[in-house]
Amino acid sequence: MKSNNKYQNISALGKYFRLSDNPPVFCHGDKEFLFDENNNKYIDLACGSGTTILGHNNQYINNNIKKKIDEGIIHTGPHFISSVHLKYFKELSIFFKKKFHIFNMATNGSEATETALKLSFHHTSKNKIIYFSGSYHGRTGYSLLSSGMKGINKKIFKNQKFIECKFNNFKDFKEKYEKHKSDLAAVIIEPIQATSGFNFSETKFLKSLYSLTKKNNSLLIFDEVWTGFGKTGFNFAYEYYGIIPDIIILGKSIGAGMPLGLVAFNKNINHYYQGAQSSTFQGNIISINSSYFFLKYLNKIKYLKKIKRIQTFLSNKKKYFKNFEFVKDFRGIGFMWGIEIDNSFFSDKDYTNKIRKILLEKGLITWECGKRSNVIGLIPPLCISNKSLNQSFDIIFDVFKEMKS
Repeated sequence: MKSNNKYQNISALGKYFRLSDNPPVFCHGDKEFLFDENNNKYIDLACGSGTTILGHNNQYINNNIKKKIDEGIIHTGPHFISSVHLKYFKELSIFFKKKFHIFNMATNGSEATETALKLSFHHTSKNKIIYFSGSYHGRTGYSLLSSGMKGINKKIFKNQKFIECKFNNFKDFKEKYEKHKSDLAAVIIEPIQATSGFNFSETKFLKSLYSLTKKNNSLLIFDEVWTGFGKTGFNFAYEYYGIIPDIIILGKSIGAGMPLGLVAFNKNINHYYQGAQSSTFQGNIISINSSYFFLKYLNKIKYLKKIKRIQTFLSNKKKYFKNFEFVKDFRGIGFMWGIEIDNSFFSDKDYTNKIRKILLEKGLITWECGKRSNVIGLIPPLCISNKSLNQSFDIIFDVFKEMKS
């Protein structure tokens, strides 16, 4: 229950009160820091669920948003495009190294998933989708039906057209593939599962999916809403694995903090189904403009080098977690890492979030993930200083030492 009247108009359907009945109210931010209404400073290692990877108050992005607003046109609806759309699509193609050429805008990652699945149904004239345990593709209709991580919505989102397979289990996949291949439109997968706790696809497994979908004229969809834009140390996870899917889904960080989703594919996929997926705010001019300068900025700062610095720092911390028996693993890549907690050491099954609450009270913002919410996600922004990284781990290890004693 919310204990403060200032929150009385806020629905509890979301996660605002997941860690605290009195969550901090943030008023401003700068780089890796957020400041609440009492001017308390927090180090942000959640990046708005992996979205604000440039940090807060980036002046390059801010100034270009202001310029676009001053032009007097911020939205044209789904029936028209603006000049910024045209230059954006060209920039996207360059960023993708011309591996993808056709783009469909969405408002967010969930909507982009809806689009990708509808495109698969229309292109193939088939009706079934294979997805994997531990996956998370969004909280709307098709995106939730294709998610293993349905949460409390599990009982109300069932559909025989969506077939779940065990992640990284080729035998299970092959059996279900053989059973449904005549009506299989697509296989959708996160190359690295983020919401369930940074679980990596095995390269051999992904290559087998690629081979069978090609053979069957089904489509292979990579959901890179999370892994896109450097989180793996590569522009995209498909580059990390060396496997190019038929369709890629993007969201989160693509808008540099503004709401935006994207579906990218090639000319070999028939996309002439006007009205199959359209929404009022898809490709909003401010979001598109923000994303355009986001891509420009990434190139400008040579961001993959910055990510390697963060990855090296985090990798070097792995050995220290062996000192805590309640830590099952510390894993990740690039600047997406997770501390897996063994909740069996504690009487409370949701103890990981109690740890996150303590970290929050000490000024460190983390991200909730894991199949049982048992992984503490750490996603530092690219601008984070070594001082803040060291301070973050000082807080984590101090809290862990207190738990151990």
